[in-house]
Amino acid sequence: MKYDEDLEQFIYEYEDLIFSWENRPDDNFKERVKTIANNYHDNFDKIVIFIKSNIEDIFDNVTEETVKNKLGKPIINYEIGMVTYCEQAFDSIHIFDFEFIDDDFEEIYGFSMDS
Repeated sequence: MKYDEDLEQFIYEYEDLIFSWENRPDDNFKERVKTIANNYHDNFDKIVIFIKSNIEDIFDNVTEETVKNKLGKPIINYEIGMVTYCEQAFDSIHIFDFEFIDDDFEEIYGFSMDS
């Protein structure tokens, strides 16, 4: 756990995911991080299809495989239910994000592209 000055948030890296909090999380955050990481990976294909459906009219030749390869490392803030991709490689000016309702990623919605 460390404080990231650029993000102005506390961050914790687990597997290939970054978790973020505006305030330092309580001591048992690691168990929830593990659960969310497992659920994110279990639902990754569903997430890819969701993102693809939101960007295929904007970028050329978008396939599920290109989405998987170009998303980059996600930043997950479970306090507000948001996943952000600051390192996406479809272009150099946008940040992708979407919202989720619960820790198991059964309901994802609200895709946006911010610059």
